[in-house]
Amino acid sequence: MVFLIGFILSGHGEFASGLYSSLKLIAGEQEDFIVINFVNGCTSEQLSQKLIEGINKLAHCDHIVVFTDIAGGTPFNEAAKLSVQHNNVSVLSGTNLPTVLEGIFNRKLDVKEFLDKVVKAGKNSFKSFNKGDF
Repeated sequence: MVFLIGFILSGHGEFASGLYSSLKLIAGEQEDFIVINFVNGCTSEQLSQKLIEGINKLAHCDHIVVFTDIAGGTPFNEAAKLSVQHNNVSVLSGTNLPTVLEGIFNRKLDVKEFLDKVVKAGKNSFKSFNKGDF
């Protein structure tokens, strides 16, 4: 069975739109992909409303994954609250470009396999440059 996973990308400041800008440069414009910035002056209630609107726009998707920047931050917390109310919503934190790329290239997998691949990509993407390695 082929699933369709929709994406919501959110984070503090312009994190989401900045990351999406990089993603488009590498992989092009994405369908079923919503960017929600949590900018200065935006309340948690306003952010929650934007997330609800995003979830509603992606209602045709089998599952929705909300990618956030920091676990425990407002975008994560508001998305987590909504995931309790919506069985087809999952939330990830610690989002970086490799995790989102892994996600878009695997968005038709079942949800568990999708989440496992994305989390693994995040863990594997963190590297240290050591001059002695060259």
